[in-house]
Amino acid sequence: MPRTRLIPINAATGAFTPVLATIPAASVQIVEDGSVSPAQGLAIQFPADGYATTDTYPPGQPIQLHARPTGALGLPPQNTSGAFNYRPADTYCQVRSATTTGTVIRVVESES
Repeated sequence: MPRTRLIPINAATGAFTPVLATIPAASVQIVEDGSVSPAQGLAIQFPADGYATTDTYPPGQPIQLHARPTGALGLPPQNTSGAFNYRPADTYCQVRSATTTGTVIRVVESES
């Protein structure tokens, strides 16, 4: 069953907001939510290059992430913080608004 959540995002002048895994997702869709008008567009960094490159997406364009056939895109936190076997949640990407106005993203994680 997909999990949907809304995440407030900083303006282009602020820090990037990490988007963390909350389920072992096989696919993730990230799109600017319609609750902020007008839409601002998104600036996104991915972990594959160590967050070195910033990609800009126009307002309303969904970003689709898919896992390899052998596993999940990311895993939620494992165990309790401070425990010897604690593992933090994986980060799908880091996001901020493409303009000087903050916005909200909708993240839909799916296990299939």
